[in-house]
Amino acid sequence: VGNGTAKVLVMGNSYGYRAFPVLHRLFAGRYAQMRLFTRSIHVFLTKDPENTMYADKERIVIEKFQPDITFFIEKDSFVTLLRPISGPVEQDPVTKQLQEAIDVLSNNSGTVIVDRQYYKTHFNDGTAYTIQKRMQQGKTDFEDLSISKKDYESEFANESARMATIKNGNVLVNNVQDQLCPGERCYFYNRENLHSYYGDAASHLTSEGL
Repeated sequence: VGNGTAKVLVMGNSYGYRAFPVLHRLFAGRYAQMRLFTRSIHVFLTKDPENTMYADKERIVIEKFQPDITFFIEKDSFVTLLRPISGPVEQDPVTKQLQEAIDVLSNNSGTVIVDRQYYKTHFNDGTAYTIQKRMQQGKTDFEDLSISKKDYESEFANESARMATIKNGNVLVNNVQDQLCPGERCYFYNRENLHSYYGDAASHLTSEGL
């Protein structure tokens, strides 16, 4: 409970959970209520092959709470959004499922902010530990801890095409990678202070990344 007037809801999986403390701090009490409803791994925007019960619960939560602002932050755990598109993108089964989920969020919220997917690094020990280990070894070259923006766009082309079909007037699509990749290369760390944008092996964003 805060000292504002808006009801704020943060939903998703562990990516939303990790983002909540930063969002909570940014709001600085300027809300009437701010709630978190997340669960690791499970998804809502696409079909969850392991458990649909959680998606059903998410639907109930947003329908009952009727938030003014919904932040939806979810890792595409089963890489569904990157799958090849079948036929016209609007008729693609994955796109249809995505739109149905977006409609639930849109119809029960004042404004919805949906995070797009961002690049996941592939270090066994995580990016932060990789940087730390290199620094302990006296190494200063970290330029390989990046990919080209072109490579990112190629890998996420199908997700981009599907997300571009969302037309709900109260839904804002947040292209997270634009923030992490303002130039021609997407660095996995802040080049000014060497703080990693990614934490563990699952590539959850650190406070620096968030």
